[in-house]
Amino acid sequence: MAAKISQINTEFDLGLLFKIIQKTILPIFILFIISSTIAFLYLRYTHPVFEASSVIQLSSSNSANKVLQTANIYDGENDISKTVELLKSKVFLKRVFSKLNFEVSYYIKGRILNFDVYRNTPFIIEQKVFNPSIYGINFDIEFKGNNKYILRYLLNEKLNIREFYFNETVKLPEMEFVLKLNPKSSIKTDLNADEYYFIINNPDLIVNEHINQIDVSILNVLAQTVLINVTNQNATKSADIANAIADEFILYDIERKAESANNILKFVDDQLGLVYDQLYKTESDLDMFKRMNKIPDRLTDMKSPPTYFSRVNDLQSQLLNIEVEEKMLEELEKNFSSIKDLDVYKLIAFISGTEVNKIVKGNLDAIQSILLQKEKMLYEITPDNRQINALEYQLGIQKKIMFETLKSYKSNMKKRKSQLDDMLDKYTRLDSEVDTSRGLRRYDVIEYSKLQRMYSINENFYNQLIQKKAEYSISKAGYVSQNTIFEYAITPSSPIAPSKKQVLLISFVIAFIISMAFVVVRYLLHNNIIAMIDIVKYTKIPILGIVPKYKKEIPISQLLIDKRPKSLIAESLRTIRTNLQFISNEPGPKVVAITSTVSGEGKTFIAINLAGIMAMSDKRVIIIDLDMRKPKIHLGFGIDNTKGMSTILIGKDTVEDCIKRSDLANLDIIPAGPPPPNPSELIISKKMDDLIELLKFKYDIVVIDNPPVGVVTDGIASIIKADYPIYVFKSNYSKKMFILNVEKIVSDYNIQNIGIVLNNVEISRPKYGYGYGRYRYGSNYTNYGSSYGYGYGYGYGYGYGYGYGYGYYEDDAKEDDRTIMQRIKDLFKKKDKKK
Repeated sequence: MAAKISQINTEFDLGLLFKIIQKTILPIFILFIISSTIAFLYLRYTHPVFEASSVIQLSSSNSANKVLQTANIYDGENDISKTVELLKSKVFLKRVFSKLNFEVSYYIKGRILNFDVYRNTPFIIEQKVFNPSIYGINFDIEFKGNNKYILRYLLNEKLNIREFYFNETVKLPEMEFVLKLNPKSSIKTDLNADEYYFIINNPDLIVNEHINQIDVSILNVLAQTVLINVTNQNATKSADIANAIADEFILYDIERKAESANNILKFVDDQLGLVYDQLYKTESDLDMFKRMNKIPDRLTDMKSPPTYFSRVNDLQSQLLNIEVEEKMLEELEKNFSSIKDLDVYKLIAFISGTEVNKIVKGNLDAIQSILLQKEKMLYEITPDNRQINALEYQLGIQKKIMFETLKSYKSNMKKRKSQLDDMLDKYTRLDSEVDTSRGLRRYDVIEYSKLQRMYSINENFYNQLIQKKAEYSISKAGYVSQNTIFEYAITPSSPIAPSKKQVLLISFVIAFIISMAFVVVRYLLHNNIIAMIDIVKYTKIPILGIVPKYKKEIPISQLLIDKRPKSLIAESLRTIRTNLQFISNEPGPKVVAITSTVSGEGKTFIAINLAGIMAMSDKRVIIIDLDMRKPKIHLGFGIDNTKGMSTILIGKDTVEDCIKRSDLANLDIIPAGPPPPNPSELIISKKMDDLIELLKFKYDIVVIDNPPVGVVTDGIASIIKADYPIYVFKSNYSKKMFILNVEKIVSDYNIQNIGIVLNNVEISRPKYGYGYGRYRYGSNYTNYGSSYGYGYGYGYGYGYGYGYGYGYYEDDAKEDDRTIMQRIKDLFKKKDKKK
């Protein structure tokens, strides 16, 4: 063996690759047609998807705040990320779709696809639903003449068919509706020409059906712009949804901030009532004290001793502030006792500007964020969801932190208040003496000052609340949403999907990849013998020659060289005949035994035509068919097969009775005869040897067509005894592994004179037919060139070459100038003829 034969073609051969591609052109062409057809059908029968976009800009401006220089209570509410999440939330989208007319969907039926005729339906439905089971059911409408229509629908596995008039109230157990013609419809065709149906949509599911079609993203952070993209199979619907989201956001922004201002104003009003009552009580106590102590009006404006009274006033002011803080702490504790009813906005407004605000503002902000997140998630999930439980746990932690903070702060205030009370008592005890110079007890003066101070504090607190109310009222009155709709969505004229170019490109790429994969797989799995080089690489058995491929189809192996004696096939067989002389040149009759590995490699064809070539050289030649399992010789010559080798070997007929004459002089035939049950025993019998000797006495050459030795071993005996054993391979048919079979025969049976013939070689491809410059016989070989590019050089110094392309032979190959379509048509014509 010259080299190991691999099951996979691991060597790169450009010529072989081109040959495989050439043979795969038709499957590749069909694959591209199929791929293009699938792409066309996909484009034709896939709903187009349209995209509409609107753009909004976030901006919060309050003209009244700017004019009056008051605080803007809405600062920080227009965070762009929060706005994006709001626009995508189901809570907000539910508001949007509730204002769109999506309660009923209208469709027109097509042969394959149904089309949504939103805002363009020739009729409208006004319905009132009683039973939710009616949602999602197809109501088929078939219009008749005289303002009539037929209603068909399937409910509870029961088909209902009824006839109604236009504008008639249809009363069903599940709903009532009226069908009216739509005067705004642009469809002016005959209603009877098309089939329609409508669906009553579940209001709770409309958001879920469209939410995946909506995409909200930040367009420009610096410009505070947000892009709203909506995709839908109906172009008008996509634009309407995008515009509805933008319009509803502007309205929602105004409503939300107006509600915030109203809540704060309500809280201020409540506090005004409480403070007014305290102010009225303090004023009444002050007047009563003056009357009871008969304090003249001139003394109400007297000045207290600077040091003493300033200290007392300071202590009383601090005590009053502590009392106010205690009230706020009580309000906070009251609100935090129930997180469910917590109004964070009220608490923020209530503690604004106080020490408590500095302490608990961080906790209030965290609680506000958690509550907003919880409310948003409750629209999408149930209260017992793990995410809601996690938020409840966070609220509990914040509540504990708040309580501990307030508890610590309240304890510190009590200590501070106790200290202030002690100090104030000290000053009061020192003031027990009577101020005789003024005619008034110092105790009365202090008590009077205390009442007057309480009145002043309540009066100032009341005035502050009045001022706060004025500020919030001004902010509310002056607020106009400055969020601008930069761009309204317009109805798209062309779909974004499916993209014709993209689909065609993908189909082409897929077809190309599959084609290349098919070619690569065929190349890797290609393990056939194509040319002589494929044999020479793996064996040292001599090559007798090649037989070109016959251009026409041959249904059965038959004699051709008598009809075309100058053909390439005839010349190639003459070359083989000549090369056989170098195997054995001794005088006397010769036996030529021909076999192959499997059926179909052309051994019978070689046997018949090689025998014919030998007969044309004035040799008496006889062909015997030993392939008694599948006899074919008689078919090639058109003779009877009732008598032959099988009947001779069993003694039923004589040799003379079974010899058949051919149309070619000097060529006789013995067919195989009826198939026997034991062909192997007959072939290896002594009668077979005697028959061969008898035929050698009558003929110069005995050509034996043996059965394939790769299937059965019947022909081994003839191969061993033959003068010229020939092993046939078929180009582009025989596997390279078959070479191992002939090597095994040579090794096992010590056959020294066997030669190889390569059949069915395509001469239109010189590289694979005759593109080799060296073949060998025995141990000596030389290089010889010919017009085919190869020569036979043997130890005798003999070389022979025959030309190709010079117009000498009758069946010289002509260039096939047919187009691919012509070849395809011819291929189908051949298939039709075979049928």
